[in-house]
Amino acid sequence: MKIHDDKEGAWSIRTIPTLRLEGDHAKGSIINSEGDKDKPAWGKRAKWVDYSGPVNGKTMGVTILNHPKSLRHPTPWHVRTYGLFTANPFGTRSLDKSAADGSIKLRKGESVKLRHRVIFHEGGSSGEAIEKAFAAYAAE
Repeated sequence: MKIHDDKEGAWSIRTIPTLRLEGDHAKGSIINSEGDKDKPAWGKRAKWVDYSGPVNGKTMGVTILNHPKSLRHPTPWHVRTYGLFTANPFGTRSLDKSAADGSIKLRKGESVKLRHRVIFHEGGSSGEAIEKAFAAYAAE
C-alpha cells in the first residue's frame, strides 16, 4: 500500500465558525509552537498548533500536540484560516515544494504510528501553558 504525499491527507478536525479567521462569525486566531500566527502557520512544521476564539461569550480554544515519537515529528500542518486543522506527516512536498516526497510504502504487515493529543481549553492560547502540556505529553 502506498500513502501518497498529499496536503489533504492525515488526521483532521474542523473548528467552529467563531474560531476561524474567515467567514461568517470569524473572530479566531491560529498560533503554532514556532510562533507562526494565522495564515503563515500553514504548511509549517511545529510541535503543536492552537486555534482560539470566542465561544458563547468566553474565549475558548483547541490545541493539537504532535508527539516526538510520531512519524516525522515535528509534523507539517495543513492548517487553514477557514477552520481546517490537519496534522499531516505525509504531505511534505505538497506543503513545501522544496521538501522531499512524503509518500510512504507499507508492505503487508507493516504499520506506521501517528501520535497526537487534543486539548480543549478555556482562555486564549498561552504558549507557555501549551509548552508545559507538550513537555508532559512528550515524556509519556
